[in-house]
Amino acid sequence: MASDNGLGIFLTGLPAPLAIEFATRADAAGFRSAWFPEITFADSFGPATAAAQKTDRIALGTGVVGIWSRSLVTLSLQAATLHQLSNERLLLGLGVQARGYVRGWHGQRYRKPVTAMREAVTILRRILARERVSFEGEIFSVKNFGLDMEPPARPAKIYVAANGPKMIQLAGELADGMLGYFHSVEYVRDVVVPNLRIGAERGGRSVEDVDVTVGFPSVLTRDDSGIELAKGQVMMFATALDSAPAYLESVRAAGYADAAREIGERVRAGDSRGALAAVSDEMADALTISGTPENARRRIEAYRAAGLSGVMLNPSPPGGWFPLYEGHFPDSMLAQIPPFDFPGFMRVLEVTVEELAA
Repeated sequence: MASDNGLGIFLTGLPAPLAIEFATRADAAGFRSAWFPEITFADSFGPATAAAQKTDRIALGTGVVGIWSRSLVTLSLQAATLHQLSNERLLLGLGVQARGYVRGWHGQRYRKPVTAMREAVTILRRILARERVSFEGEIFSVKNFGLDMEPPARPAKIYVAANGPKMIQLAGELADGMLGYFHSVEYVRDVVVPNLRIGAERGGRSVEDVDVTVGFPSVLTRDDSGIELAKGQVMMFATALDSAPAYLESVRAAGYADAAREIGERVRAGDSRGALAAVSDEMADALTISGTPENARRRIEAYRAAGLSGVMLNPSPPGGWFPLYEGHFPDSMLAQIPPFDFPGFMRVLEVTVEELAA
């Protein structure tokens, strides 16, 4: 199985062959987990399954699969198959995703996200435990389904993507792990850990039973330039109110409420240059894991001290930013989106895997 260094890597925005290659390299470098997001560039299960055949010990995460993106029966079949083919290394990351994805892309009704996640986790855990399941919920229903597969020695672990207090509490109550994103140290300390504890107590267990992980935009460079080059990521997430309002609360918890207000005003005015200028070096450092490998290690230790058991790096294109959903940025800003710096992105990936090896 994977090492216990708590360090994971998101393989985002890569063609599937490159995602598989970097999962293999992360495995050799001692990363605990590799996560395969599912948005517009690949599904999670295909690359993760291929990576399972080329790796030995790294945990393979779906980071994350939307609970409305396919039936829960189909999701259980894919998860059980990947768990089997990976020698039981699956981390099943589940999320409710943004309303626009659910409604516009999947044609599903986005409603009561905490209730929906509770039902999804309950159904999937029972199916993956090889129960024959009939469940009639408020959001999801399954009638008389069971997997005709041998029970695993180690059940697949279920991680809930959680940013706001109620979903964090649900993760603490039901999940094996929580996967947050863009959380400041202060937000982890003052919001994440206390709400996980509330949920864990509700579920009759300890918060230590939950793998507390958060993902971070990360622009690692061999000099200090990565801090400047990560500011577009901060602008994106600090203004993504329709995706996850908790991102803004994370910014405020870190002491940057005034800066966030100015960034939001600049974005609404279509002024991308002004919005980026409002992100100070200190703010970019506080909300991403960027800059030199030495700085990244310092930040990782700060998060561990705040209560995280896992830090998930999401190597990001240097200087890059883009809308996270339809209507995120005004039309006047869309023409200002910088071109994707693929060579720079590959350099960031190289530095991340090479310099943060266990």
